[in-house]
Amino acid sequence: MSEISFGAGGYWGMKAFSERQAGRLVEQALDGGVNLFDTGPNYSRGNAEERLGRILKGRGRDLIISTKVGSLWSGGRNVKDFSPRAIEQSLQESLRRLQLDHLPLLDFHGFPHPADPAIEPVLKLKDKGMIGALGLSTGAGGAKRALKLGIFDALMIEYNLLDRSLEPLITRAGSAGMGIIVKSPLAQTLYSRNIFRLTTPSDVWYLARALKNHRSKFIRGRKFRFINEVEGLKASEIALAFVLNNENVTSAVVGTVRPEHLKSDLGAAELKLPAGLLRRIEEAGSRGVRAGSTSS
Repeated sequence: MSEISFGAGGYWGMKAFSERQAGRLVEQALDGGVNLFDTGPNYSRGNAEERLGRILKGRGRDLIISTKVGSLWSGGRNVKDFSPRAIEQSLQESLRRLQLDHLPLLDFHGFPHPADPAIEPVLKLKDKGMIGALGLSTGAGGAKRALKLGIFDALMIEYNLLDRSLEPLITRAGSAGMGIIVKSPLAQTLYSRNIFRLTTPSDVWYLARALKNHRSKFIRGRKFRFINEVEGLKASEIALAFVLNNENVTSAVVGTVRPEHLKSDLGAAELKLPAGLLRRIEEAGSRGVRAGSTSS
């Protein structure tokens, strides 16, 4: 599994962003060694899976394609449904949209309640060969329950400069042999001095999402403004390299619609941050509360 994964969702999958440009980004990711592409049936208002399937048509067998069950795009909104029937139907439809007959990695999009009725049919589908590995995209509560169950191959959790609250869980999961796939490794670039400098529709879209979902982290981001001043490195490169510096992290998912950003992200996998910079990041993280998600 590549250290950098491509997030096939967000503005990348929206109809407002051309499929030609979307395809070029996928090709750039492939050329850069990326072999994990993460998506979901509800991503980009339900458009992301089909777009990824068209772009990767005929090549998906050689890659790790990951999608979700438990979240659907229906009637213009996100809908949660962990019923056995919905899960199997969702997987079948995802395979069709992705133009695959086998899914290398399937993630539960949140921890199902109750767990057994949702997990049992998925394990049967795994036994049939329709699924390779089973993962869980979750917060702290779901990650703890997943560790107790011991049936998941991978965890997808949030971890970045601004939120390191799940580090102990990452260590435990890594020691248990689970793959750790990090979402939001760039922390929405809330440490950037240019976050309110909007030049494209995608800039507006991503800022609106950050304001909606991560408003409380804007103040915390100011503590890390110093990473904008490191000579020879971009702040986003430092943030991503910091995540990958954790020996238990398997891969970090990045999503972008700009080739120059993707190039920078791919290069971050090769960076070794100076010890002094790592210490300063540690100190900034220790000043104040490391608030983390407790969601399932």
